[in-house]
Amino acid sequence: MESKPSIKNVANILGVISSTIAVVMILLILNWLFAITPYQKLEGFPLLMTIFTSPIGFVLGIISIKISSNKFAKIGIIGNVILFLLPYAYWFLGTLIFGP
Repeated sequence: MESKPSIKNVANILGVISSTIAVVMILLILNWLFAITPYQKLEGFPLLMTIFTSPIGFVLGIISIKISSNKFAKIGIIGNVILFLLPYAYWFLGTLIFGP
């Protein structure tokens, strides 16, 4: 039988991973939008990549919340949901503003 601190550590680690996925994706998107670094070979890939990586972070956050409620998991879930919706909003607004 596992002890309670061990289970809480697993929940915290999953929450941190979920939050880290969201933060890394946000940094990649900001680099793509504002050309912060000279490395711009990815072009629009960071925005497209959020559709595939955000559900992974969301699921890890949900698992972390199910094990033990913590702040990292809540931040990760919120960040990943926003990141999942961001490309669709970007494409919708781009079509609405600039036309088909």
